[in-house]
Parts: sequence; C-alpha cells; structure tokens
Amino acid sequence: MLGPTSALLLLSLAGPPAIEWRAPAGCPTRDDVLEALAALTRPPDLEGVRVRGVVRRVAGRYELRLDIHTQSLTQRRVERADACESLDGAAALIIAIAIDPLEFANQLAPPAPEPQPEPEPTPPTPVPPPPEVAAPAPLDPELPPASDPPPAPPPAPPSRPSPPRAARAHKLSVLLRVDGAIDAGITPTIAGDIGGAFGFLYHRLRVEAVAHYMPARPLDYFNAEVGLDAKVGMVARWALGVRGCGRFLPGALEIPVCLGLEGGQFLAEGAGITIDRRQARPPWFAILLGLGLVWSPHPRIGLGVRTDFVIAPLRAQFTVSDELVFITGPVGVRFGGGLEIRLGPGARHDGSTSARPKK
Repeated sequence: MLGPTSALLLLSLAGPPAIEWRAPAGCPTRDDVLEALAALTRPPDLEGVRVRGVVRRVAGRYELRLDIHTQSLTQRRVERADACESLDGAAALIIAIAIDPLEFANQLAPPAPEPQPEPEPTPPTPVPPPPEVAAPAPLDPELPPASDPPPAPPPAPPSRPSPPRAARAHKLSVLLRVDGAIDAGITPTIAGDIGGAFGFLYHRLRVEAVAHYMPARPLDYFNAEVGLDAKVGMVARWALGVRGCGRFLPGALEIPVCLGLEGGQFLAEGAGITIDRRQARPPWFAILLGLGLVWSPHPRIGLGVRTDFVIAPLRAQFTVSDELVFITGPVGVRFGGGLEIRLGPGARHDGSTSARPKK
C-alpha cells in the first residue's frame, strides 16, 4: 500500500495535470487537493479523468463548484461552507466517489471480523467423584471485567447542496390615480388636462384604464389681408383609453415604459365675432408612447411624472364660414404628473420597496 507521500508523488508526475483548481488567496491550493486525495486509503486513478474546481465567495460563504469528466460520465457538484479551509477534503471525497464509488465504499466499510479457529476435540474424561463443597474464593478487586472494544463510528455521508428556495408568489394590487398634464403640438395653443386612472400592478406589469378632459381653449382666426385677429370659437376635448407598461424597479423608484391607445371627441363651438355660431364634434384618436418615473415614499403611495409622445392619425378641421381656422397636428407631446394610491394585499409585494428603511 502506498503512503501519502508516495501517492502524492505519483499523482503529481502522472502526465498532464488532471486537476485544474482555482481558489482565492488563503484557500486550499491544487497541491492541497492532491495531498487530500493521497491521504485516502487507496488514492483514485486519475488516468482519463479531468477535474475542474473553482472556489469563490458568494453571500459571505465559500462555494466550491466541481466539474468531473470521466470516461463513463460527466457530473457537476456544488458544495458550500462558512470557511474555505475544509474544501480540499470535500473536493477529494467527491472526486474519489465519482471515479470509483464501489471501491470508495469498500474503503469506508469496516473490515470483516476474522473467523475464530475451531477448538480441537478433547478425549472424554472419566467422571470424577462429586467434589467437596467449599466456600467461593473472593474475587480480586484489581482485575476489571473483560469488555468488548467499542464499535467504530459509521462513516459520515457526503454533504449535499441545500435545495433552492421556493420562488415568492407575487400578488395583485389595485391603483387609483389623479393627475394633470400639459399638451403641446396637437391643440391650437398649449393646453392643460385633468384626469385619473384605475389599474392593476402585478410584479413587473402595470395595466391602466385612463380618462382625461381638456378644458375649453380659444380658437383664434388670423387674416393678414384684412388685418383680422380675433377669437372665433372655443374647443375642448374628452378621451378614454388604456395603457400597458413594463416596470423596472430599482429600489424605491419605478420606471414604467408604456404603450397606450385613447379615443374621444372634440367639443367645438363658435364664439367671439362669429355670427352663425355652430357646434362641431370631430372624433379624437391617438397612439401614445410614454416613459415615466414613480417614487414610492411608502409601498402604498406613488408620486410620478411622465412624458407621452402622441400620434394622432385623425386630424380634425375647424372652419368659420368655410374658412379654415385650425387643423389639429399629427404629433404632439404631453407632460404629466400625479399621485396614486395602491390597495390590496399585493401593494407591499409587487416589487417596489419603501424609500424609508424599517427600524
């Protein structure tokens, strides 16, 4: 049987290195792993075996990842420990079991007891006369009773990696929001909107039903030939829509990236110098692409701002006495902000966290 020093010499000189080992400073090296393999009762045969071991520090603990390639199988084992000093012994144990599990099991099994020789038969002896009854001799107190040696402790099984944690179930929360906005590019002048939303939050998804109203704005008519610049009407707008957003959640902040559709109606009426005052109700339809930022000082409260790029394929025309006064623009921009309240059991588990740490 080879001693640990001879076995280590054979493992080190047996052709190209069969073990590739990387570990942080202060942890066992490749030579330590070879010494641990040599310290076994019968070191494994590394011919045709390739082993790659990597030790790294993960979440305050040390993780050993072993990739073992033999002629018959390829396997990966992961071990974790609070200190890295014991990982060389764990690596040697795993490598030996992977190469020849039956041989290694025989090494760990206790040796079978040697058979006791059968006693030689003795010739029958004549029956002696009954002995005289005598008092028993006192026992020597210095002689302890014979006892069997204690059994050897069973070998400890190799440690197994802990099972992964079960994924946390995400819950649904409901949101209510009131907000205001400023429109530019679609309407005759910069206009303001007031509105609200009702929606749902589920992990990284936000779905909303929105409604908003633009108060009446003046329609001005300008004619340079006659030097006329006067108010000829008022125009307002209402709209309903839906919005879907993907949510990015860096801590107490949320960055929603949204796509929405909305439809409604303009409410126009002649005013000012208009003699024959009429009403017009052209339709309104728009596609919105938006980017926002929501800050949560508390998991149930959100303060947000957003920018929406508005695309209006239906362009409404407003005329006075067959003279074109204004036509809505094809694109515009909307800047908004608001306050939202989150309700339901998922308000604290939808992915956002409070800006104020718990004491």
